This record gives sequence, C-alpha cells and structure tokens, in this order.
Amino acid sequence: MTDRFIKKNAHAKGFTLVEIMIAILILGLVLSTVYASYSFTMKTVRDVEYESHLYKMARTAMDRMIKDLSCLQLASGAFDFRAEKETLNNREFYSLSFWSASHLAFGENEGEGSPAAISYYVQEDEGGDGFSLWRADSPGAKPTSGENISGGFVICQNIDSVSLRFYDSAGNELDSWDSSSLSSRQEGKSPAAVKIELALVNLKDKDKPYKFMTKVFLPVQK
Repeated sequence: MTDRFIKKNAHAKGFTLVEIMIAILILGLVLSTVYASYSFTMKTVRDVEYESHLYKMARTAMDRMIKDLSCLQLASGAFDFRAEKETLNNREFYSLSFWSASHLAFGENEGEGSPAAISYYVQEDEGGDGFSLWRADSPGAKPTSGENISGGFVICQNIDSVSLRFYDSAGNELDSWDSSSLSSRQEGKSPAAVKIELALVNLKDKDKPYKFMTKVFLPVQK
C-alpha cells in the first residue's frame, strides 16, 4: 500500500519555481496598474476640489467687493477713495480704502449697512507660505485719512496678485486713485468705475495662476 501511495504522488503535478516567479511578476504588474490608476483618480479628485474651492473663494471676494463699492457714500460733501501699492516680501499688491454704507455687523448693538471705512489689503500668511486678501470694516461718523489698515478677516486665500484699474468720468484708465490728492481730476472724487483682477495660485503650474476679473461701475459721481 505504501508503494502505491508513493507511485501515485510521484505522478502529481506541482508548481515550479519559474512558474511561481512568473505568477508573482504578473500579480505585481496588475497591482502596479491598479495603484497607478487609483493614484491618478485621487489626484484628479484633489485637483477638482482645489479648483472648486478657489472659484468659490474668488466669487465670494468679488461679490463682497462689488457690494461694498456699490454702496459708496459721500462724507462731508466729498468722497473718500484711496488706492495704493504695497510691497510684501519683494512683491507688490494693491490696497483699497473707501467710505461706504456697507458695514457688516457682528456685534449685537451694531447696525448693518451703516457708514464705515472699508479696506481691502493683502497680508502674508503665517509661516510665509502664501498671501491672503483681507477685508477691514471700521464704522464711524466720518472716514479718517492716513489711518493704518489692520484687523478684519480673510476674504480670499492663495493670492497670487491683486490688480486694480480706475476709470474717470471721461473713460481714461488710471493705475491709481487718491481722493485726498490736490489733482482736480481726483480730489474729493471717486472713479466712475473700478476693474478688479484677482489671480489665485495654480498648484499645477505657478506660472499660470487662475485669473478672475470684474468691472464695477460706481453709482454716484460728485
């Protein structure tokens, strides 16, 4: 009986070392293909989510700026509207300050839509890994020229650049505006329109940021 068992198993087929190695190689190729496909899918999902987040931030920032500029107000018979360039980490960004009936109330005793000094400015993020657009809102009886811009809250992150263009009543394009200047074209006046261009960082190609643009026609002229 033992001899028959030995003879029976002698004819049984098994896997050779070469066959096992080939099977492992095929399995490795399949797993590599699956992993590459999974990684590409997850990267695409992250890219879409990032782009969607950027569009939402840009839209929120643009909408808020349009509302604030559309509520531009006179103060003592003149407009307070100033824009200038500021240097941060060897880069230039625009800041914008104006008097507007667009105060956002966060306190219980504050009135929504009351006159306030509205400011937009860019500030470097903590750690120096990027820039964010801030909005400051200081309600009061009248604007205070020359006051340092501070406080407020972040309205848009991942800022690559902020560009502003101003148009006077004759349609001339200007790269700055200061209602406190002695220029007859700007003293006590607001521009007829403001073009706002926001560029947000493109993680896939930093030389090609995502760009958003809008043009706001101001409702009143002095």
